[in-house]
Amino acid sequence: MPEFNPFINDFNKLRNFSRLVYLYGCYSREDAELFQIGKRTFDEELRRMRVFLKEDEYLSVERDGKKVLPCVVEDFFKEVENPLINIYFSKTSTPLQTTLFFMILQILNSSKDKKASTNEIMDKIYFALDERTKDKAIDSSIKRTLKEMQNVGIIKFLRKEKVYVLSNTIEKLFSGFSIDELKNIYLSVLFFINTNVPNVPGWFLKESLEKYLLKNGEEEFVKEANQLFWFTYVPHHYVLDEELVWRFWQAASSGRKTKVWYYPRGKNECKEYICIPLRIIYDVKLGRWYFIVLNEKEINTLPASRVRKIEILDETFDKNIFKEYWKVIEKCFFVSVPLRKTGFKKVKLRFILDDKEASFNFVLNRVKRELKDAKIDIVSQNEFVVEYELSNLKEFKPWLRSFSHRVVVEDASEDSSKLRQEIIEEWKEILRNYGDIQ
Repeated sequence: MPEFNPFINDFNKLRNFSRLVYLYGCYSREDAELFQIGKRTFDEELRRMRVFLKEDEYLSVERDGKKVLPCVVEDFFKEVENPLINIYFSKTSTPLQTTLFFMILQILNSSKDKKASTNEIMDKIYFALDERTKDKAIDSSIKRTLKEMQNVGIIKFLRKEKVYVLSNTIEKLFSGFSIDELKNIYLSVLFFINTNVPNVPGWFLKESLEKYLLKNGEEEFVKEANQLFWFTYVPHHYVLDEELVWRFWQAASSGRKTKVWYYPRGKNECKEYICIPLRIIYDVKLGRWYFIVLNEKEINTLPASRVRKIEILDETFDKNIFKEYWKVIEKCFFVSVPLRKTGFKKVKLRFILDDKEASFNFVLNRVKRELKDAKIDIVSQNEFVVEYELSNLKEFKPWLRSFSHRVVVEDASEDSSKLRQEIIEEWKEILRNYGDIQ
């Protein structure tokens, strides 16, 4: 049996498994096959999570009879930390790529002025490698590794001198700031990585700042800073999909089509779609990403949690296509887009306020802000009627419920009557569960 390797080249498998464990935490080794995750894969990915999530801190198990259910546990009141960030450390390169990476760093560090040409780097690498590796043609691997290091900013290529040189290290970068300035930056980073998305790069910046401050004897400050904020009930699972989000954004900004591997709702079979990336949506309440795409002249919304992977294709598209579909997207309520056959649904709502002495109509202002281009008729100081076209009645209901008794759906159209009846039936169900309130 081959030795277990906690590092992986393809992050997609671990992402899917992490979603299963973090979001639900109620599936066993046997249940995972329902999600096309084999028992061996289940064991290997769980082992990786134990390595990178610190089993004694964040990873726990519950039992359901003979079944063992792994889950991630967090204590919002103990520390400001997103444990899922650590899973990204599992992504690595092949053994040869890793070896070349560190050898190039050593060669540049030991060279005069931290510079070396491509031929000098190759000669020193071949001299250091063992005979078995020398027999392989690795020139292309060396050049590819140099290119990758250049892309991420570790090294630079000076065209005039035709040499590679080390970029400024983090330590050199931070040395340009005073300790007090770095403390302020650290506090700002600590706040924004918990309140803004996407933010995975921010977590790595926080770690680098923390190591530098600790090296300079600021242990007490770091400890106090991490106790300064309490970000209760902030969803953390969004970081699992951030790599997909960045890839989608890169494709959209460069005008290139994408190939998406996606699990449709209610199906375990993965489908492949060639589509144009249109828009990214983030649900701040539930921590969910959505991708709006154009597939065969039809707009679709793909929840990122059901996307396996995204590949950026060489085929391009005209960015002016955004203008053609922008009006349709802007009219969509939240993430649902209208079906080609049925289109938008028309509803009529009556808002009645019970606080007749209120000087500022916060309900009216919220409706104006959240229902773009809605037709609003003011009946009186405490009553107004709204006519609105939306893409999905189901998504609209939670928004309606947030107004409690202050809104009534009227029988103004077939869709409006349907929505009214659905809400009535739901309230009947609530009364059956809780009993009539006198």
